[in-house]
Amino acid sequence: MPPEGADADQGAPPDRADTGDVLAASVARVRRAAGLTLSAVATRAGVSPAYVSQMESGAANPTVRTLAQIADALGATPAELLGGTAPVTAPAAAAPAFPPRFAPAPLLAQADGHRGIWDLTAPGAGRIGARLLHADLGDHDHPTTHPGEEFALVLAGSCRVSVGGVVRLLRHADSCHFAATDEHHFTDASDDLLMLVVLTEE
Repeated sequence: MPPEGADADQGAPPDRADTGDVLAASVARVRRAAGLTLSAVATRAGVSPAYVSQMESGAANPTVRTLAQIADALGATPAELLGGTAPVTAPAAAAPAFPPRFAPAPLLAQADGHRGIWDLTAPGAGRIGARLLHADLGDHDHPTTHPGEEFALVLAGSCRVSVGGVVRLLRHADSCHFAATDEHHFTDASDDLLMLVVLTEE
């Protein structure tokens, strides 16, 4: 007998009826929203379809492990199925806005010793740079490094590329994609070389 004046329910486990109802409704709702059958969820979770049906009717009392398996099969978390909210994912950083370029590409290099380098990147763009090289290797005619990645595609002619000590001859339709932090440079450009080079910011 509890002491006089004491709450008869003190120390008793919380009523699990509400929690069970929430779980049952959540499993059914999430499963239907995902377009999954009882069998599909059961197969993913490693339980029987009958067990999933019992969870949706509130008749099952899953262990923490089984609840986690069911949640994973539904693409949810145990907390969500028990009435919590989905974790908030930080939005990805937006790319800087800039107007599209439709005009002919301007010459980037017209100084002595440079035959032609065209800047294809839209004004204000900062994450990539695209250049068209015609028989001109620009500042990549000697070993260099810089942040990001680099991609080169030979559209005509040929040249040699050296990346981290590996040397290859690039001809028409050959390409090379590499980490620009590795020492690299281009040499032996043919007079008809036409090469597209794309560089990333990081």
